[in-house]
Amino acid sequence: MTGVEIAWEARSLEAFGDQPLEEAAAGYDLIVIDHPFCGRAAATRCLTPLDELLDGSVLDELRAGAVGPSHDSYDYAGHQWGLATDAACQVSAVRDDLLDGEPAPATWGASLELARRRPGAVALPLSPPHAISSWLSISAAHGAEPFADASVSEEATATLAELARLGPAEALGWEPPDILGRLTTTDEIAHVPLTYGYSTYSSSAERPCRFADVPVVDGVPRGAVLGGAGLAVSAASSQPGPAAEFAAWASGGDAQREIVARTGGQPGHRSAWDDPELDRISGGFYSGTRASIDGAWVRPREEWWPVLQLDAGRLLTENLLAGDVRSLTDRLRELHRRHSA
Repeated sequence: MTGVEIAWEARSLEAFGDQPLEEAAAGYDLIVIDHPFCGRAAATRCLTPLDELLDGSVLDELRAGAVGPSHDSYDYAGHQWGLATDAACQVSAVRDDLLDGEPAPATWGASLELARRRPGAVALPLSPPHAISSWLSISAAHGAEPFADASVSEEATATLAELARLGPAEALGWEPPDILGRLTTTDEIAHVPLTYGYSTYSSSAERPCRFADVPVVDGVPRGAVLGGAGLAVSAASSQPGPAAEFAAWASGGDAQREIVARTGGQPGHRSAWDDPELDRISGGFYSGTRASIDGAWVRPREEWWPVLQLDAGRLLTENLLAGDVRSLTDRLRELHRRHSA
């Protein structure tokens, strides 16, 4: 593709998760989206489906090459709304040098036991989007659909509340970069059971951490909430064809291996995740978290989900330290019933 110039503007992490999609897409040709917004895209048609712009063989190749459910997470209501230029899910992060020779916790029981023995050494990012992400991951780790089982939901709330109480008070305002920055520049935190992974913190940080699979309940690392980012074409674009062509190139194996993975990005293409040299450069990020992303839980793409996620996250952050786990769980499940009805 020649003769096309692409100028990027950045959105905050908060805006990426909360800003209405039709508002964000209005002034751009290309936009980076979170997959739960696919329902809103289908309802408002603020994006142009990529299956209307790209040959089916291109999409088939990208689907076959994607890591975990990254590509399929943008497939909703019969259309492909985005391409997986970035892949992420919730994972664990650890400073092995701060564990006094102990193995890093690999189960939820071990994570809680370490937090009880060493208050402040185990922490989670608990700003609203990440509080609800962790609650969902803990729920899905049991093999249950989040919100469906009352006892599993209450256990997830209890685990999150205990970790909030035993961790730093300021964690209630932290995003993943906040906690990973603290993990890799100080010796205050030794273990982060759940956070969205960023490979730069295991490769180029001042005191690199190690990323590992999510804690397990029954030996299977499953249920980690899928994150990542997809490149989509705005319906407002005056050049939808070139925009889609660029999105496909940027999500393809060559660009993902040779450009994205080598410049601090986190590729959505499995050929990068399977590359031993890239794994070495990343400090073992890809091999350390591969089981989690292959078994990741995809959030609903229905139009109501982003609002529920925001409301439920705020409810958790504001009430985790209140102490009434059952009441908080009931309120979360009622939110879900109301939004999904």
